[in-house]
Amino acid sequence: MNTRVEYLRRRRELLVSQAAAQRSEASFIALHLQKRLRLVDTGFAIVQAMRIHPVLAVASATLLLPTPRNKLLFWPSRLFTAWELFGLARKQWHAVRWTNAWRW
Repeated sequence: MNTRVEYLRRRRELLVSQAAAQRSEASFIALHLQKRLRLVDTGFAIVQAMRIHPVLAVASATLLLPTPRNKLLFWPSRLFTAWELFGLARKQWHAVRWTNAWRW
């Protein structure tokens, strides 16, 4: 009887130590993946924002169109438009992120 109890005690210690090692490894992998997938998460948030507000897609497409304006106003106008779009996307990303609207 004592040998059976001793066997079970050692087996339990082994299993507990293996579980701790696996938890540590899983947390390391999750942390590593979290850093790499942050860019993908931001991309999904931007796509979701553009699905909710199609005006963002149209406005961002206008950045790609050539304009016949004065060359002195060309880059400042594009930078201003990009800055405005970034602000809108950032606000929308925070709104989508905090309202759990990630249903595709």
